[in-house]
Amino acid sequence: MVKSFRFLLGFAWVNLGAVIGFAAIVIGGCYLTGVPGSSQVQNLFVSYYAMFPTLILLCLFLYAFALCTSNLNMGLSMGARRGDFFWALQGIIVFYTLVCWVLQWLMAVLPEVANWAVPERFGVLSFRDRPWIFLLLSMAALVLGCLGGLLMVKNKILGTIVIVISMLILLGSTMFLLLASETGIFDFMDGPRWAWLDLLPRITTGVLAVSFAGGELLIWHTIQRYVVR
Repeated sequence: MVKSFRFLLGFAWVNLGAVIGFAAIVIGGCYLTGVPGSSQVQNLFVSYYAMFPTLILLCLFLYAFALCTSNLNMGLSMGARRGDFFWALQGIIVFYTLVCWVLQWLMAVLPEVANWAVPERFGVLSFRDRPWIFLLLSMAALVLGCLGGLLMVKNKILGTIVIVISMLILLGSTMFLLLASETGIFDFMDGPRWAWLDLLPRITTGVLAVSFAGGELLIWHTIQRYVVR
């Protein structure tokens, strides 16, 4: 298992380096375009900063796709046992999740610590108050990406459909939240008629936990019967 984990870790560092580099570019772009000094500045860097947690989830989804296709093929062809690879995969999922959680948390607290004039949209996708939701979202994105990769191997058309739908849902939800923060929809939904929305974090947590557990069982079952191509 250790050898399989080290094998996957080599790819993980490259992928995470790309995410960290993108975060550095976004922060630097914000400083160069005067975002910290005015909450009225609206540009590409403001949008990327506000959307960063979702962009991380999208990256994790895409990285997991490779974990269960090219990385799986390569690992098994080099002699890794299927059970060892599965447990090494769990270690990589935890590693990805923790590193990305720390990164999105740093991005969330930076404006406050550095005394930025914070645009309202910066708080829309922040998980500071409910950190476990981002952790579950990250693990769910990784498991979904892995399942998408395994499905793609068996049926390219069906796999492509699942992947496209997943990405559209993720990006569409992000755009809705950002637009809602700009149009005042959240203020309208603050009345007593919308009190049931307070239950959404608990419902989301439960759905993500069940999805993660079910996805893991499917991955285990599929890897045990996986044929190297």
